[in-house]
Amino acid sequence: MIDRHVIEQIVEEVVKNLLGAKSASNSKTKHNILAVGDLGKVDKNLLEVLEENWNVLPYDFREEAELHTVMRVIFLDASQDLFVKGALGICDTPESELLSACIIDYVPVTLIPKTKLYKILNGEKKTNGEYFSSLMEYKEKLLKFGVEINSLQDFAAPKPIRADQPDSKKLITQRDVQECKMNEILADKQTIITPLARDTARELGKSIIVMDTKGAENTWKWEW
Repeated sequence: MIDRHVIEQIVEEVVKNLLGAKSASNSKTKHNILAVGDLGKVDKNLLEVLEENWNVLPYDFREEAELHTVMRVIFLDASQDLFVKGALGICDTPESELLSACIIDYVPVTLIPKTKLYKILNGEKKTNGEYFSSLMEYKEKLLKFGVEINSLQDFAAPKPIRADQPDSKKLITQRDVQECKMNEILADKQTIITPLARDTARELGKSIIVMDTKGAENTWKWEW
């Protein structure tokens, strides 16, 4: 019987050879991102960096969001009101309704909290202990829902392909899962996931999220 580690090494080499034969031009493809908020208030330099990596689409609440046409939704200068409502599943405003729709439909979403709120969530600003604990509970709920909470500086910064980011690769191996610092690993439908990678993810309590693309429609499902 052939050792599973040997099979994994063979698969890895085959995929590397196939990828080496492809044009590198596809790496520059920019995906659509729906920006909720006032782009005019965003630092010009940050906006330029964001637009280098994404096709930024401003959102108008008077129109119905076509979530199937975007790869991600980003809420700029997100308020504490939206933060709490998102965690509790309350949707009584256009913003909270959109956030709820993103979570329900597995559309990748990022909240960029207001500066003061972001500092509190990161422990950079001292506040009432019990109040802080409540906010952290809401944060944990949002993270479990798949919502990313980040600063615009960190989100907009270019993210080069690294060994600890298997979600950007065409092959996910056992080593990738072991070295990944995140508990959720993103992969598209064309990504090859080796059996050992799946087993290791299960053992380490990590999830591999596979994006199923059908035309312009993007849906997400959990892969264990």
